[in-house]
Amino acid sequence: MPVALSALSAFLGPAVLPVAAQAAPTLTWRSCSAGQGPADMECAAIEVPVDRSAPGGATIKLDLARLPATDPSLRLGSVLVVPDGGPGIQGVLSPAPESFTKLREHFDVVSYNPRTSAAGRYLPPSCGVPGLPLNDPRDRAAYEAQAVALERLVDRCRRDDTTGLADHLDSSSVAGDMEAIRTALGQDRLNMLAFSYGGVPAAAYARLHPGRVRAVVFDSTPDPTVGWRGVERAQLGATEAAFTRFTTWCAGDEACALRGRNVRRLWRGLIKSTGREPVTYTSARLGEIRLTDLHLKALARLVLPVPEKAPEFAGALLKASKGDFAWFGEQILGISASWSSPGAVASRCSDGLVGLGYEELVGDRRYSERISRDFGAGVGIGLEALACSGWRHRPVNSPRPLPVGLPPVLGLGGDRDFPVTELLVSRIPGSGAVRFDGPVHVVYLRAKNPCVTGYADRYLTKLTPPPAGALCSPRRR
Repeated sequence: MPVALSALSAFLGPAVLPVAAQAAPTLTWRSCSAGQGPADMECAAIEVPVDRSAPGGATIKLDLARLPATDPSLRLGSVLVVPDGGPGIQGVLSPAPESFTKLREHFDVVSYNPRTSAAGRYLPPSCGVPGLPLNDPRDRAAYEAQAVALERLVDRCRRDDTTGLADHLDSSSVAGDMEAIRTALGQDRLNMLAFSYGGVPAAAYARLHPGRVRAVVFDSTPDPTVGWRGVERAQLGATEAAFTRFTTWCAGDEACALRGRNVRRLWRGLIKSTGREPVTYTSARLGEIRLTDLHLKALARLVLPVPEKAPEFAGALLKASKGDFAWFGEQILGISASWSSPGAVASRCSDGLVGLGYEELVGDRRYSERISRDFGAGVGIGLEALACSGWRHRPVNSPRPLPVGLPPVLGLGGDRDFPVTELLVSRIPGSGAVRFDGPVHVVYLRAKNPCVTGYADRYLTKLTPPPAGALCSPRRR
């Protein structure tokens, strides 16, 4: 699970935004540049305001691409693919056009690079600097000292940003761009295929424009109506199941460095010892961190659902049991630098999915640890809450219920994500969910499974919900 600091360079290279009056958005589709995607992919751009409450203010341009419908006589409109915050063109359409083959019989498949991805063109370098090591504070004074240091990074980014974009990277602002895209597409109502965190702006769109929603597929999406604490029980249940699979694999596979060991006992020993006495790790590249049980649990929750990481994780556990925590230290320092970078904080923390403040951190941690002794308080209400501690501004897209009257939606998810995505779609009457029997994140794209895409394509085309308990597996084609 390497964390690349090179991603932070996307925030470098400031540009001056033009000031323009708001106008009805239009799209001019042209052939994309050579090598950008499949030969029939078309590209366009749309100009949107940074702040919709300030007409005539600064604007930014967002790139779009579409894979045109292959049978114009059957065409029903467009489906907007909402990416996870990264580029939808380079991250979705270009590398995986074959995933949309059947869907394109009836729809243009459109995706875009959202403002969270395009921010690198406009934000100053101070918004892209690496963040700080996310230490686990043991008292209020330590929490506040770390929060103040993170706040300084955020404030410098906001102070240097002449565009105002750093204050408008929340999911409701992204949803405003989606409404502009709907208008430019000439669609009366929007069809959305939302991947991972892309479901957060998709849900914001449904809240802001309920009458403009025809269909939504939430694939591997957290529940933004309740935030991370609200989905913690489901997340931890999925992690416990993944740990059971890991220990079973370790017991029978020579590739596991812990074969023959009581893995659960070893794990509990590590989190007990680091919880009692933090381990200091220093990286020449990334700085120093005091590792605690929170850090170990966070990494376990990220790695365990990915079977390909099992040998690496087993080896790291064996070394840690002998006092070598280098793997954990490098990973946590890399995550810290990325998650607490000012640009990342501005785009995630303004959504308010984590509780802010020392009391919330302590309360959420106790709540989580009551649910799971082995993995409680690790990611969303642990590391992400610490990364957001420097964001001292009111969340503008905080969790809240979706409006009544939305059309039924569809949820998709693999072993790790299904319990959480199912929670979200169950809040909308008439909705259904399909579980993929495998540890795949964003199953529509990555499972390569006709059972999954068949359910989703049928729903988007005919608005047909799946049967209760719908299940797809690698063997069911």
